[in-house]
Amino acid sequence: MAIPKPASPVESEIFELFKEYDPSGAYISGLNEYAGKIFVPSKRNLEKFSRRVDELRLKAENKSQLKVLDSIAAWNGLGEPHMVVETVLNAYFGYMIKEGINDNHMKSLTRNGIKAIETATAETAGRDWPTGLRLLALIRCDGLQEILRTVKKETQDKQLKEGLDDLSQVTRKYASIFRVKGFKNQGFDEVYKIIKKQGADLGRKEIYGQALQRLWDYSETPDELEAKGLKYLDRELPKFQRMTAKLAKKYGVAANAEKLSQAIKAKRAVKVNEVISYLTQLRKIVVKVANKSIVKVNPKYAAKVIETPPYLTAIFPSGGAFFYDTLTDKPQQLFICTTDPRRDPSTAPGELLNLLVHEEYGHCVHASNSALGYGAKPTLVDMLWSPLGGAVTEGISFQREIEFQDVLEKMKTGKGLSSEEKAFVKFYEKHGGFDNIVEEYEFYTWMWRIVRFLRIIGDARINSGKQGLVEFIEWASKRTGLSKSMVYHQLFPAHQGNGPGYASTYAIVGESIREIQNRAVRNGKKLLDFNTYACSMGFPARTIFEDRLRAFATK
Repeated sequence: MAIPKPASPVESEIFELFKEYDPSGAYISGLNEYAGKIFVPSKRNLEKFSRRVDELRLKAENKSQLKVLDSIAAWNGLGEPHMVVETVLNAYFGYMIKEGINDNHMKSLTRNGIKAIETATAETAGRDWPTGLRLLALIRCDGLQEILRTVKKETQDKQLKEGLDDLSQVTRKYASIFRVKGFKNQGFDEVYKIIKKQGADLGRKEIYGQALQRLWDYSETPDELEAKGLKYLDRELPKFQRMTAKLAKKYGVAANAEKLSQAIKAKRAVKVNEVISYLTQLRKIVVKVANKSIVKVNPKYAAKVIETPPYLTAIFPSGGAFFYDTLTDKPQQLFICTTDPRRDPSTAPGELLNLLVHEEYGHCVHASNSALGYGAKPTLVDMLWSPLGGAVTEGISFQREIEFQDVLEKMKTGKGLSSEEKAFVKFYEKHGGFDNIVEEYEFYTWMWRIVRFLRIIGDARINSGKQGLVEFIEWASKRTGLSKSMVYHQLFPAHQGNGPGYASTYAIVGESIREIQNRAVRNGKKLLDFNTYACSMGFPARTIFEDRLRAFATK
């Protein structure tokens, strides 16, 4: 449906603000006039942005507009040092996926990237940054350096090469502000030694409660958030432990989730160099099953799957999803899968299926259906990306995993299978056996549920200053049997870099969707219709999204 038309002059003004504060995002979303531009976070620009938000808040016509304004204002107000580097890094990655290396666009992007990082250097130098924020900044500086080397290898343009060298130099200077003794971004063991000595404080204690409300539209306080995480963990950990014990017996290992996962991978792992081709085959079958049983997928859906590039593996230790041209009539989605052994890659067939279901039939279909107005008609404000959108799409994707578990259990009976389901069963009969994949998928689905509940608890404790990162990692590993490395990778480098409260979004919003969905089914609504509506309304604030779902469930 291309760019939704502004419903009012105020909505039009909010759209202009979005383009001004996130021009690289606007270009990647399909607004070609913003090619090569990046928001430069100077004190003057940030003050101008803040004043404009205040003006628009007074004009806002509804809660949806107010919450979007609050969220983007809260994000820019964080002022954390990794943010500017991540903006530049994501811009390069987005451009490369969208169009390859366009020398003219890259030259402009590079010039503006230099301005942005030089400005950030002037603003951040001389301040005493906590170790946790320094680590987040260094991880992203390394990622940016990696992508700059990649672009330089691929281009023949001398001027662009020189610009890339200049940007690399200013990035090194920026990184020097945040030096952490011993850090070389070589994986968990290195980082763990550092944080055991120096801690990993993020300096968010005073702002955490407000950040939860403004960034993600949480109604919960930090204490309430932690309590929910503990409740979910206590509710589901016994089931996870029972299935771990049962499966561990089959594989002849101790009833420990980490050892069991290692045993599964040792016996059944897809070879790293075959993961992408394996997923490419599998997704052609899974999409047909999802479309019939879980969520309707629009006919123009056109996602791709690729290996996570080296410069993103520290931020995406298992995988992720990206969206492009969402404000055009040809939206595109990308599913990335990490295979770097230094991170936390998925190689077991059941875990790869879980990752596929989460990233594609959660995130990617959500973006595609919304962009095309397939099962709902989102407004322009609904389609503007903000932290609010991250919360909603993570909740959808989290819930999608357990929905697919239900489908697998039905297929296991062998009764009344559709042609799509029969094709799915046949695929796995050729790849290790269907019964094996059902029990594997259940194990990994519940393992990831436990991880998401740990994220809530860790997010609340670490950001509120209740517990240090090392202490939480050790507590979580002892409590659940998951490795310290996994707990670290799944809580800290990516999720804390996305802001205080982000790590909690999966389970908090996912469990809310689950409750409303159960009510809808009890009221006679079809699961397929409910999910298609939920997956097509764009990226509104959590409470607005939930209110719309409740209305759908009861009408």
